[in-house]
Amino acid sequence: MVLAGIVAFLAAPVAITPADPRVHLVGRFDRRDPKAVRSSWPGTGVELRVQGAELEFTAEDTGQNYYQIEQNGKPTQVIKLSTGPNTVKIPIADPKKPTLLRILKRTEAFIGAVTFTGFKLASGKFLRAEPPKRRLEVIGDSITCGYGNEGKNQNEKFNAETENAYMSYASIAARHVGAEVTLNAWSGRKMYPDNTLPSIYDLTNPLDATSVFDFKAPAPDAVVINLATNDFGAGNPEETAWVGAYEAFIAQLRKHYPKAAIYPAIGSMMSDAYPPNVKALSTLRGYLTRMVARLNAKGDANVRLIEFEGQKFEDGIGSDFHPNIVTHQKMAEVLVKALRRDLKW
Repeated sequence: MVLAGIVAFLAAPVAITPADPRVHLVGRFDRRDPKAVRSSWPGTGVELRVQGAELEFTAEDTGQNYYQIEQNGKPTQVIKLSTGPNTVKIPIADPKKPTLLRILKRTEAFIGAVTFTGFKLASGKFLRAEPPKRRLEVIGDSITCGYGNEGKNQNEKFNAETENAYMSYASIAARHVGAEVTLNAWSGRKMYPDNTLPSIYDLTNPLDATSVFDFKAPAPDAVVINLATNDFGAGNPEETAWVGAYEAFIAQLRKHYPKAAIYPAIGSMMSDAYPPNVKALSTLRGYLTRMVARLNAKGDANVRLIEFEGQKFEDGIGSDFHPNIVTHQKMAEVLVKALRRDLKW
């Protein structure tokens, strides 16, 4: 009778809400609804530790977002949500053993926001998901989003299907060092003076101006700022104003993360060849080198410049001349080297 009772218990369906303490949310989520959670930043997602044959989740999408499913650290499938309510079933590779299941947003905020409303196992049990202790945050534009990194070549235009934040340099690097990564990035965004990433940085959901982030989550150990490509796209900005905005943003970050290593970055799309005759890469390098030296001299030794190698045509180019996955992997290697050197990861 006891054995029969155990079997019946394991066979009974079990359902939980996103508010259940066994659920871990990756990245920024609006939790004002006690029965649902909403996110739109790329790379956001849900982490569950389950034992069962199949997980079912329900979610509502304002667009048509793509998600990467990962089981025990291995990518297993890509799913596309439909606009409106969705019910998705994910088969578990090994139902007999606990599985760490991650559902991660490949697409960026303008594709739409997704609200998770529930999770269910036909049989089995939910266990507590334990997040990594190391934390990385990367702030950026289309490169950090993984824009077009799965595109066939530079002549392809943007398509949500070929944007893969899971294979962004930031996400690849985080997996290499065993860190959880938060991506606060949006294509086309700049540092200064308009259409800036800093202007939406404090939002939990950048599509909702009322969703102010509370910064109560554990602070990141390191923050990468990869913003400049769009600032220099039409010519070099004036140094004093642009660097002043950059320093103000670092000061804003310092209020939230006083101990974090902060890395202003030179991105892989920067070049002295384009735009022609302005030496954008050399100019940016000079701006940031002088800025970092000035901040270090003022007492913030935890600000360090990081430079990603420019993309190469022999490695292939992604959509609209964006880095492809080969370049993202090379960028990840540079970031991993810096994190291991500076944080002993």
